[in-house]
Amino acid sequence: MELVADGDLAPTAQRIADRAGVSVRSVYQHFSDVEGLFQATSTRTYEWVMGMTVDIDPSWSLDRRIEAFVAERSSILEALTPFSRASRLIEPTSVALRENRMLMEKQGREELSRVFATELEQLGGAERSAVLASLDVLTTWSSWDHMRNGGSSVRMARLVMRTGITAVLAGAQKVTA
Repeated sequence: MELVADGDLAPTAQRIADRAGVSVRSVYQHFSDVEGLFQATSTRTYEWVMGMTVDIDPSWSLDRRIEAFVAERSSILEALTPFSRASRLIEPTSVALRENRMLMEKQGREELSRVFATELEQLGGAERSAVLASLDVLTTWSSWDHMRNGGSSVRMARLVMRTGITAVLAGAQKVTA
């Protein structure tokens, strides 16, 4: 994980062993195969991300919830960037990495549902699904990476996320009014 955080998106077993101060053979003694290493890394990454989450009270004002959500999500996405980039390179050959990405995406949608439950509950089924999907698209790592690779600063990417969430929820409220 340190190698990836330092920019080595596809570390070899030798570089992993060198960083850990052990032989390559020792790496394979701890993990039955490369997929086992990916599984352990995925689990550790998921736990790390869950440790970064904060409790956003759904009873707070909408503005306060949006601010707290954007601060939390953007911090997580920025921290995850090297790991997500590395994972996307290896994911086609790793069930563990694909499953971990899907788990984290599901967790992200569940958090959106919880934080913005008041606004979502006011919508009909199809519109609720569309609004939740729109919020999900705005707050995923893929969108974050698109903005950051396009030259947006963290500050600008946060502003885009905040503006998008606000606009989607405001648009949904107009439809129900």
